[in-house]
Amino acid sequence: MQALRHKTDISRLLSLVLLIVGAAIVLVPLLWTISTSLKTPAEVFMDSFLPKQWKWDNYASAVSAIPFFLFLKNTLIILIPVMIGTVFSAALCAYGFARFRFKGKKILFLILLATMMLPGQVTMIPMFILFKELGWVDTFLPLIIPAFFGGGAFNIFLIRQFMRGIPRDLDEAAFVDGANRWTIFTRVMLPLCKPPLIAVSIFTFMGVWNDFQGPLIYLNTTEKYTLALGLSMFKGMYNVEWNMLMAATVLIMLPALIVFFFAQKYFIEGISLSSAMKG
Repeated sequence: MQALRHKTDISRLLSLVLLIVGAAIVLVPLLWTISTSLKTPAEVFMDSFLPKQWKWDNYASAVSAIPFFLFLKNTLIILIPVMIGTVFSAALCAYGFARFRFKGKKILFLILLATMMLPGQVTMIPMFILFKELGWVDTFLPLIIPAFFGGGAFNIFLIRQFMRGIPRDLDEAAFVDGANRWTIFTRVMLPLCKPPLIAVSIFTFMGVWNDFQGPLIYLNTTEKYTLALGLSMFKGMYNVEWNMLMAATVLIMLPALIVFFFAQKYFIEGISLSSAMKG
């Protein structure tokens, strides 16, 4: 009994050490970013971790150094429709895979899952050529429209797993009451799928808010830059204003941290419940 208890204590200690190491790996770069954002340019490359002079006005200077609020507006113009399109279209596709019976459904679902194995670099050039032929380059359309065509294989899979765990008796009861498929989807399935829908919303928010590659490829005009792309304006030809860059990075990172902090309960619940549902 004592030996078993001793092994349990050792495993708990090792788990605690691993958690501390993991937290340090995550927190040290974040703390370095915040510390650098409060330094003067001369202090950036000094050995001291904390600034000697706390330059809180770096944040105001970073906002005024670039058209910050214009970039914020551009980011929101992309973010809001992408979140709506991704969540709705992913839920609609998931509903089809979870509730409809049709020939070749399993094969189509396997093909859908197989698309997650494709790296983004494979489809990058064909997608760019397609949007160029449509005349959508240097517009927000290439960053918005694809969200309304499926919402991503992983998102569909996550919501589909959750929907499969919802009893079909609810569908049959709704049919008896005269509801059609669309009514069941909007009035029954979507309210019950709140946890995975919130998880998908958080994934989408993080992806769009921090997206650098997409705007870099399709946006050429400075007035159409997003916040992530606007950070590159702090990099000159011969030097980088690290304190200004880190101050702007903290400001851009703050909304994502706030969203995740307040929604982490639903995020964890959506992932865990979907994983627990039958596949």
